Amino acid sequence: MSGTEVGELIGAVELNAVASSVALAREFVRHELADDPRCDTAELLVSEACTNSVRHSRSRDGGSFTLALHDRHGVLHCEIVDDGAATLPTRREGDEPRDNGYGIVLIEAMADRFGYTADPSGSLHTWFELSL
Repeated sequence: MSGTEVGELIGAVELNAVASSVALAREFVRHELADDPRCDTAELLVSEACTNSVRHSRSRDGGSFTLALHDRHGVLHCEIVDDGAATLPTRREGDEPRDNGYGIVLIEAMADRFGYTADPSGSLHTWFELSL
């Protein structure tokens, strides 16, 4: 996880690393956080992080990713774990128009905290937190 206490599990799901699973991840968030005021933001940021897993990680080669939601004493901790990639996520730089590359920027702007770590097996743990 993020190297800190994770808290109480709200829910977790493992999904195939294919484009259609991003919609399933959003649906999972909506179901698990239906009455939570952070639901819309969590859904958007989960969508961005899961899209990165599907497009950029080794999981896209027939693998999967896991999405877990935790309550850390009122702080929503969302984590996506995939098979990692040859490089770590990078923040989009520059001002040239692009159709992609905004996911990390969006997560960074909207989350209270975020980060990622690669574990010894090479899996990438991307996480963000939302406070009330």
